Amino acid sequence: MSWITPELKQLSAVVAATLADDGTLIEANAGFLRVARLPAQQPANASVARAFVQPTFAALLRVVPDADGEIHHGLLTMGDPMAATRTLRGRVWHRDRVLQVLAEYDIDELERLNAKMLELNRDYAEAQFELAQTNIKLQQREAEILALTLTDSLTGVGNHRRLEQELATEIKRFERTGEPLSAFMADLDHFKSINDSYGHDVGDKVLAAFGALLRAQTRATEVAARIGGEEFVVLLPHTRLKEALLTAERIRAALQALSIASMPIRPTASFGVATMAKAESRDAFMRRVDTALYAAKRAGRNCVVAG
Repeated sequence: MSWITPELKQLSAVVAATLADDGTLIEANAGFLRVARLPAQQPANASVARAFVQPTFAALLRVVPDADGEIHHGLLTMGDPMAATRTLRGRVWHRDRVLQVLAEYDIDELERLNAKMLELNRDYAEAQFELAQTNIKLQQREAEILALTLTDSLTGVGNHRRLEQELATEIKRFERTGEPLSAFMADLDHFKSINDSYGHDVGDKVLAAFGALLRAQTRATEVAARIGGEEFVVLLPHTRLKEALLTAERIRAALQALSIASMPIRPTASFGVATMAKAESRDAFMRRVDTALYAAKRAGRNCVVAG
């Protein structure tokens, strides 16, 4: 009669098995099959001696049974030594050339493993957090480096590369949506004379002041860029010609009101403004802006002209 009851047969947290002393499996419950990494359907005459890792099956056979036939009482390490093993607490008997094994998962070992798993999970979470923080910092640094490659260092506005990128994007949006796109070009008046009369340091101060003025007077959707020595372009998406002219005039007046250290005269600039026409090319649009700028210069400078 089998000593493994139907209830015990189904348990996976308890290991119960009967083996011949040659290591052949006679009977086992679900827990033993799981630890021994055997299929749920008990294989006939399977050799499971290698499932005993510490003590080994051979070492158990060498133990002389006590009066009750017991040959081991304590910890058992079982499983596949090349894959996964489990530490259990149990007893082994050897009677009539048959071994009976009854063991359960060692609670202390389970608690230790559980604590180790929690520690590993914490370490993993901390490592993931640190990695995420590092990635954020790297992305921020990459964004900063990219911004530097698109920024004029003296004035703080965009450079020619930034203008070309943004202009291409805005023209595509204009062609797709039909929303107006305006731009103005500004040229600081008599800038060479400023450099010659007051020195390049003062000229740089004028450029920096105008750059700061453009940044302060334009919206987040608008793009200001320095494209030459004293030439600047501002893109005005979603802006019609009338509004663009008002913006340029506001900036012209604000520039004229600036006071630059070591320069007794007030700086001024000429402005050419245009709004992109339907089916107009990029080059044709910018030529109209440039033509309007030169018209402003011919008109006496320090004024705004529409193209």
